[in-house]
Amino acid sequence: MIVNKASSSNTTFKGIFDANLLVTGSSGYIGSHLIPELVSQNYNCIICCRNQDKKDYLERAIDYANKQKKDKSLCSFSNIDLTDESALNKLLQQNKPIDGVIHLSGSTYNSESIINPRKYYDNNVLASRNLINSMLDNDIKNILYVSTASIYTNNVPYKVTEEEIPLPKTPYAKTKYMAEQMINDYKVYGLKPFTIRLFNAAGACGTKDLDIGKNVITVLLNLIKDDRVFTLMGNNYPTFDGTCVKDFIHIDDITKAIAGTLNRLLDKGVQPATYNLGSGCGTSLGEIIKKSIDITGRKLKLRIGDPLSNEVPSLVANITKIQADIDWKPQKNIDDIIKSSWKWILGGKK
Repeated sequence: MIVNKASSSNTTFKGIFDANLLVTGSSGYIGSHLIPELVSQNYNCIICCRNQDKKDYLERAIDYANKQKKDKSLCSFSNIDLTDESALNKLLQQNKPIDGVIHLSGSTYNSESIINPRKYYDNNVLASRNLINSMLDNDIKNILYVSTASIYTNNVPYKVTEEEIPLPKTPYAKTKYMAEQMINDYKVYGLKPFTIRLFNAAGACGTKDLDIGKNVITVLLNLIKDDRVFTLMGNNYPTFDGTCVKDFIHIDDITKAIAGTLNRLLDKGVQPATYNLGSGCGTSLGEIIKKSIDITGRKLKLRIGDPLSNEVPSLVANITKIQADIDWKPQKNIDDIIKSSWKWILGGKK
């Protein structure tokens, strides 16, 4: 494994056979788990993140992923903000050729977006526009964009397919869908986009993960650990137990699905596509609570709050399309997610 520790002003790729990738949002929950997966598949990566403090972790993660590998990959780090189009354009110019971009960066919380929409339009729309403009200016056509299932807001009794009409309500969901539409509109310039609409990412790989995300499972488990009150927002939804039903997918399954989609992105004979990425299984919050109590062996202080105004009672992915196209299926279930998250919470944080 070769890790190029030079600054973004002089990083270059010299690989002949392995694809060169730019990965935005590398220090986030998905990105920090995806990089080792990409390295293990011999991709060369420019690892972009705004947070300098997380660079050391990413270096260690890549080194660990390559300990047993005979083939070597070249990775470089760039601390860059995608809202700075000039700096982004310079980075792409100095690192040619780049075969594809995985676009993970952005702001990700529905509740925060309601009180601070400007942040979301800057980080999700403006940054994406800068990225694809700079890509085209530097003859980069392949992009894998990770969007969100939050764009689906209809309460339906069936598993949602990619043909479901998006009706985003929060600034977060709106900005992610706007970026989707913008990226797809740019196909007229030769851009080749693949879009993944991610459902509820959760779980950990081990105790040394950089991050396991801020989701209802990690919030619940942390409150159990600290013997504090968990507020369940509503218990009278039109579901089998009155609590919301969500589709949780383990981070390991996510990274493998993204890597499989990347193979299609880089295949010149494959046309662009949009995929739902979830487990295909729904779990109610009531079930999550019961399973968390059983797995941790601890008690929970529970309070029932008012339902959230923008909450969808049931949202589960139909994953038939991505399963067929990349020959993939989830390997881990909700118990695996809770167990791995609990293990990380007890001993994984640095």
